[in-house]
Amino acid sequence: MSYSTKNIDAKIKQYHENAKHGLYANTDYKELLYQRLDKRIAEQSYDWIINSLCDLFFEYTGCGDIRMQLDADRAAAKESYYIAALIGVLCYEMIEKGFSHHVLDSGYPFDFKKNNFSFSKAAILANEYELALKMTGTDTVEGALVSHNYPLACALLPKSPEDVTIGTDEIRQCMWAIAHEDEKLFNKYLEKRIKMLRRYAPISPTTFDSWGLTAIKLAQQRGIQCNLNVIELPYQFLDDHRIDTSGLTFPKAEQIRSIIGEKESQMKG
Repeated sequence: MSYSTKNIDAKIKQYHENAKHGLYANTDYKELLYQRLDKRIAEQSYDWIINSLCDLFFEYTGCGDIRMQLDADRAAAKESYYIAALIGVLCYEMIEKGFSHHVLDSGYPFDFKKNNFSFSKAAILANEYELALKMTGTDTVEGALVSHNYPLACALLPKSPEDVTIGTDEIRQCMWAIAHEDEKLFNKYLEKRIKMLRRYAPISPTTFDSWGLTAIKLAQQRGIQCNLNVIELPYQFLDDHRIDTSGLTFPKAEQIRSIIGEKESQMKG
């Protein structure tokens, strides 16, 4: 594999140093995000709640990524991914009920359905596929792969993995290979992705590719094996074990669902 891992190694060393002191996440920042959400709920700034939920989602997934990468505690990683998935589902419920938001993607409104993998990957890494489907739906490529409906995935994808609609999206190309049960192509496009990430490492090093790892998880369910041995994809940490989630909750879920319920009542009225 070409491209140096110098910048990645330095970043991982920093993570290990932080882990020695139990610093897996910025608790002050997480608390700030919760306070911001509370304020928006209190002020009934409902068009900003989805933004707050997204901020918390990515904070929890980031914590899960670090836990998984350092192999400090895989159960703790899944706990973070699980709570992130609960938050993600709330985002999608609010979108479905017509709540507006200010989440942007390159200056344009974020397309939650098209980009559902940004959120559903947390549930997939936690082995919580029912939660994943609440974000992917069953009429998307991601949903078809999660539910093992490979003929539908093939039908939703272009005929060629080099089609202009997905030719610059390595994850989409990996999905094409999974749908068509092509292990050689899957590894080709996954390697292409890692090379792309390493090109940008001097500017923004990616030490843990949760996107690629989630693609590997979906591929394994199709009987496809990853043949890459790269630091960004520690797929040896993947398993099919679900943690006990009985004591895990998102503390603001009841308030958010109450707001959703109010919206539903207004729509019916």
